Amino acid sequence: MAFRILNNYEADVGITNLRRNRTKLSKLEQQLATGLRIVRAADDATDLFIADNLKHTYVGLQRGTQNAQYGLAFARLADDAIGRIYEILVKIKDKVVEAANAHTKEERIQAQQQINEYVRNIAQIVEQTEFDGFKPLAGDTYVVHYGSHKGQYLVINGSGISDTGGTRLVAKAGSTASARADLWFSAKGYTAIADKTGGYEGILSQLYLVKFDATSLTIDVTTQSKAEESLGQLEDFMTSINLWRGFWAGIENKLQNIIENNQVMIDNMKEAESLVRNVDYASAMAEFQKIRIVTQANVAALAQANQIPQLVMQLLR
Repeated sequence: MAFRILNNYEADVGITNLRRNRTKLSKLEQQLATGLRIVRAADDATDLFIADNLKHTYVGLQRGTQNAQYGLAFARLADDAIGRIYEILVKIKDKVVEAANAHTKEERIQAQQQINEYVRNIAQIVEQTEFDGFKPLAGDTYVVHYGSHKGQYLVINGSGISDTGGTRLVAKAGSTASARADLWFSAKGYTAIADKTGGYEGILSQLYLVKFDATSLTIDVTTQSKAEESLGQLEDFMTSINLWRGFWAGIENKLQNIIENNQVMIDNMKEAESLVRNVDYASAMAEFQKIRIVTQANVAALAQANQIPQLVMQLLR
């Protein structure tokens, strides 16, 4: 065995291994301290990209879910309001039937007055039913961006994202006792859901599309024949209102399904991100203990390697 003091190969190898193991130990210490397997991009750039993509997607979905909940509240508000309107229409029908059987002009005028008051109540409900500045019964279009990406939105009560004329109900009653009352159920109310890539131009309208034809109703019970005519129109009108309420019920179900589906995706994406980004403590701790023991052995071996030059001194004595 040759003895040289200018280059201590054994010590150099020991120092190199010690540095390498100390780097590994430092990385494991960071992982254990932060709970992250990927502390910086240099740890695993590919997995970091995957984890970040999962995170920004589910964060967007969380906001989209909240948007969908707002849309659900909007639809439920409309549903309840239409239910109240239908109850008033039932009362109006009662008065129309009463007027159709009335035998004096005064009785029919009295019925017309009550009908007009009911119609004014309907007009008040249409005007006062409001959510965040939008009036669902007055034709306002409400757009719900429920997803995390461009184009994932639901258009409620309109034909386009910038539409201003959805299905609406207009009620108007004359101010004089014998004046007629008018109800219009009009415009182009339908809803549609957009796909991810095409914006509104790529709309998947066949997935969820309901359209109503415009209809109107004049309630005039000042004569027996007019009362009979009003009764037939009223029954058709009430059928349209029922269909309209079913339209809003469909929107409620759609939004509820979107919310539930979003939540499932959020949970799965969070779990996937955790698997990619977070450290497995059991595995990391086992590796940490192993590297620490190896590092301690490195230090002991280095101490022994540094003793070799001391043997040369014995030869020089």
